[in-house]
Amino acid sequence: MAPGGELKINLMHLTVVAVTFLSSAALVSASGINYVCASSISTSVCNTLQTTIAGQYSSTFSNANASIYVAFNSSAGLGESLQYHNFTSYTDYRNALIADSSGDAIDVAALASLPATEPSLYGGANVEVTTALAQALGLGAGAGVTSSLGFCANPGSSGCYDGVIYLAPASNLSNIGYGYYYGTGIQAANQFNIYTVIEHETDEILGSASCIGTTTGSLVDTCGGSSPSAVDLFRYQSSGVRVLKSTTPGAYFSYNGGVTNGAGTATYNTVANGNDYADFIQQCQHVQDAVGCPGSTQYITTDGGAEIHILDAVGYNLNEQSPVPEPTTLSLLATGLGSVAALIRLRYGKPPA
Repeated sequence: MAPGGELKINLMHLTVVAVTFLSSAALVSASGINYVCASSISTSVCNTLQTTIAGQYSSTFSNANASIYVAFNSSAGLGESLQYHNFTSYTDYRNALIADSSGDAIDVAALASLPATEPSLYGGANVEVTTALAQALGLGAGAGVTSSLGFCANPGSSGCYDGVIYLAPASNLSNIGYGYYYGTGIQAANQFNIYTVIEHETDEILGSASCIGTTTGSLVDTCGGSSPSAVDLFRYQSSGVRVLKSTTPGAYFSYNGGVTNGAGTATYNTVANGNDYADFIQQCQHVQDAVGCPGSTQYITTDGGAEIHILDAVGYNLNEQSPVPEPTTLSLLATGLGSVAALIRLRYGKPPA
């Protein structure tokens, strides 16, 4: 296949279900973001993940904790994340946000945008939260996933992760004329920054992903009925007008009831095209852009703050006077929970045609 050929990256919700009773489970979580690498991931890449990339999250958020397994997988798109998602009532989610709020401007506005009674748009359905977000909000331990995608009960303990990230092997990319950029020297025009891909998937494990699937030719709520994920509560079509499942272009993230686009000018993918519904349609601008961008580098701390604002709104707390550091070891020369948890797969990274 010539350069510009497509790597399949469709959002896929797997029908694996684990029944658990989590309301009284003890919290077992990593301290900060802890990347555990398969043997195929080089030591230098893993060290950079554990220091520079994890450091971007710890320097930004006080409660973003997750144990994440990273491996190459020949069936992956450029990148994909897999995790168990858990459900809580709207009331419990909102109350947890209130209790957890750090009082920063986004927290205050986000809470003001969530009425005491769940908006009718969601039909009284439960809210889906990732395991990492559940722990951050004190909702319970959530369900974990093993490196072989099995269910485990204590995420953060040895071999039990908040999520798994799969990356396309370098050979898959080279077969169509692409490669990875590993953060040293000048990024070539045909190289994807491997750390941008991993940050994209990390954000989804933390809680930036939607319940809405796009792979069947129409939009489908894969969480059941009209269930929203946490971030689905903050999607708007205009001021005061939320949207859960709609193909109308222009939907955006807002922490203040739709008055402001909290991701700058970024708008969501609202088409049943296989790209993630909560990824942005823009290219080469944000970590959460739906399409991978060869020759370009984005980090959550340098792309305008779209992902930071989203994660802040759904339940993560900014450090006081949170700095936005430049990565120090990467070259920038280049451009009470419910009882059911289901495994979710999110794929990312189609090269532009």
